[in-house]
Amino acid sequence: MAYDADETRRRILAAATAEFAEHGLAGARVDRIAAAAACSKERLYAHYGDKESLFTAVLNASFAHLGEAASADFASVEDFAVAVFDHLVDNPANQRLLAWARLEQRHDWAASFGVLESVRATSVGHLERLVGAAGSTDASAASAPSAEAPPWAPDDLFALVLAIASAWVQLPGLPDDQPRTPDVAAQRAIVRMAVGRLLD
Repeated sequence: MAYDADETRRRILAAATAEFAEHGLAGARVDRIAAAAACSKERLYAHYGDKESLFTAVLNASFAHLGEAASADFASVEDFAVAVFDHLVDNPANQRLLAWARLEQRHDWAASFGVLESVRATSVGHLERLVGAAGSTDASAASAPSAEAPPWAPDDLFALVLAIASAWVQLPGLPDDQPRTPDVAAQRAIVRMAVGRLLD
């Protein structure tokens, strides 16, 4: 079978995501990542460089995935918030990666600026359009309550929406002998209602 470089990179990225989410940058082991990806450490280094560069690749991929979730043509700010919420629920490792990056303070944030700015610009663009902050040429739409802009800049609204969508991620975990199954449908409804009230 011919060597598939793209598939190898995909396996490495998936294995590294799991390893870094569990152990952070400092505690992660390259040999465990290579074993989980079914490749040699030499092959891993050839594709991604050192461990710090691999962590950056993993973190940036997680940001890019959030950007994809936020790139749809949403009908309302509430729909945007629910899409972000669903993405976070489906990808819990991404929030752990971000938490490790903030805690360890070893990540080169300049290396993530491009993808973060892309996510921000896409998200803020949606919010400007959806709340009428960019201005509307339709006078009747501009006068409708749903088109009134909230009293914050779009970047601030984005931060508030993101905070609401990620609220449950911030809660401490429970001991293994006290499992809790979240009611995702109820949480999704709360996100929609809370964001709607922001715009009242």
